[in-house]
Amino acid sequence: MSPADPSSADLTWDQRIFQLIDPGVDGTLIAENLRRTPTERLERMQDMARFLENARRDRRPATP
Repeated sequence: MSPADPSSADLTWDQRIFQLIDPGVDGTLIAENLRRTPTERLERMQDMARFLENARRDRRPATP
């Protein structure tokens, strides 16, 4: 699909994005995040980064 493609002329910006997404990607998660404000998305990303930092810090070595 090119920007001048007439088939994309009537699509909204988010519909055009979904046309470009690999079929193996869960579009519902992308749609859910697009409904959030940029601030909400940033807060969620920061929460996940904190979670991962804590998980790495608190992990224990595997027992044999």
